Amino acid sequence: MFVGWRDILFARGRFTLIGATVALITLLLVMLTGLTGGLGNQNTDALEKIPADTLVFAPSNEGGAASFTDSQITAGLLNQWQSAEGMTSAEPLGVSTGRLEAGSAVSMTLFSLPEGSATVGEVSPLREGSLPADGEILLPATTAQDAGAQVGDTVTFSGTDLVVSGIAEDTFYSHTLTGWATTATWQNLTHQRTLEGDEAVVGTVMLAEGNADVEALASETGTQAITPRESFNALPAYTSERGSLVTMQGFLYGISALVIISFLTVWTIQRTRDIAVMRALGASQGFLTKDALTQTAVILAAGVAFGALTGFGLGALAANAVPFQLTALTVLAPAAGIWALGMAGSLFALRKVAKVDPMIALGGN
Repeated sequence: MFVGWRDILFARGRFTLIGATVALITLLLVMLTGLTGGLGNQNTDALEKIPADTLVFAPSNEGGAASFTDSQITAGLLNQWQSAEGMTSAEPLGVSTGRLEAGSAVSMTLFSLPEGSATVGEVSPLREGSLPADGEILLPATTAQDAGAQVGDTVTFSGTDLVVSGIAEDTFYSHTLTGWATTATWQNLTHQRTLEGDEAVVGTVMLAEGNADVEALASETGTQAITPRESFNALPAYTSERGSLVTMQGFLYGISALVIISFLTVWTIQRTRDIAVMRALGASQGFLTKDALTQTAVILAAGVAFGALTGFGLGALAANAVPFQLTALTVLAPAAGIWALGMAGSLFALRKVAKVDPMIALGGN
């Protein structure tokens, strides 16, 4: 790319400007992608770790989509699923958000499963202590630290005194840390003991595993059976939050393509006479197009690399203060996307190179 390098050296200011613009857009996309991943993880972390094939939701009063807010699993529904052919296990998962009070007060979501369930340790591995029994609570490490609670202490959650059975690794649900209790404790906390028998509420959703025909079973029991990943949409505000952030990313990708197309179009128009001279001297359309595309690839690569590296550094700092997901995917994917969009846009912007008339070099218009 002899001509391309000469252009870059001759017009350093212009190419530095477009490179800096690409770098800034890449930086914004890396930061926004990391923030989207971090916020999403704080919303769905606990659900992603649940080792179940299916989450079963009871229908809301109005029907419609599955919702953690409206769903209630009764003992009757649980028995129907547990006794179904091919079902390995079915456990009621209770979900309740409240305030934990010890040395200080902090907000927390409480999950519940039947006493002795191994799922608790799989989702939130123990650091110290033991899994909760009735009247006990398993706290996430950060919540225990913030509240000043230790194993054996008595804390208050939603007005009920509970003994701390252990401290577990942090897990998140809907942007709050999650603790654990038994189903019986959860029923007392949420005042679900008023009903008995098959009408007794034992959880919010059901965790089901096995080879049963879940669609037929859901239809028979009037429930909704979905995968753990599909259950993300049942979280309050998950869809709108993620949709807003992804839309912002889409706009930034579009803006980056427009900026690159605009710059290259103007630059190509300004170089029309130079291109005409080279055409008159025998340079082929293919040679000029390849030279221009290679020039674009170099400028984009430099801008994208600088923006991605800056984003990686700022992301590492941001992760200490805000929910930010710093992985190879959140850094390299936006960088690759910007470069690919820029190259695609350059094909449109540089189409004029193939149409330049060599007669312009002789003074034609």
